Amino acid sequence: MKSITYFAQNLIWLRNQLTPKLSQQRLADEIGIKKSTLAAYEVGRSEPNFGDLVKLASYFNVSIDDFLQIDCRQKIKPMARHKTTDRVLVTTVDSTTRENIEFVPVRALGGYTQGYGDVDYVQKLPVFQMPFLSRDRKYRAFPYVGDSMPPLRSGSVVFGEYMDNWGSIKNGTLCLIVTSDEGVVLKKVFNYLDDKGVLVLKSLNERYAPYPVGINEILEIWQFVGYFDERFPE
Repeated sequence: MKSITYFAQNLIWLRNQLTPKLSQQRLADEIGIKKSTLAAYEVGRSEPNFGDLVKLASYFNVSIDDFLQIDCRQKIKPMARHKTTDRVLVTTVDSTTRENIEFVPVRALGGYTQGYGDVDYVQKLPVFQMPFLSRDRKYRAFPYVGDSMPPLRSGSVVFGEYMDNWGSIKNGTLCLIVTSDEGVVLKKVFNYLDDKGVLVLKSLNERYAPYPVGINEILEIWQFVGYFDERFPE
């Protein structure tokens, strides 16, 4: 019975970590079970069948053993999923359940396109908080490498706000675009997704020509919100 007790409290806790928070009905609909069944699981009135257990563990990126045998609230970096209508973002939260800002250091940048959706990869990233950024939005920090976006210098740290609705991006918006081929790039974005299924990416350095990126190549988009540089820009 101990593992079932853990399961119920973990299920409640994990559901409350979702951003935005989901109702029992919405979660039940997304994993394909009845709301009454989910409610019974959360109060410990019913034990999960194996199929439902697999669905829930997969949804929350938690192993079945952890779901049943440990108190997930005691993890140093409890995991949450930024669930939206179109895509899922793996993220970490602090002890108050506020989402962290993960920093992708240079040594981890090359593996980001493979690890961005992997709990173990994201959980190992350095994290911090910025009190002047909104609590209800998701941010991540990336190193800037290259010379295509002056006055930014290579080695600066760029902060991005996670964008789920790519169709809403306005022409000329500065974004960090994560693509399967190029990795993470910072560019001005011109949106032709509705007409042609592409974004056109433009550098601020005129030596680099604009180029299109197809929607199927795009993994994530983070809107530029600021940067850090140890030197004052020239």
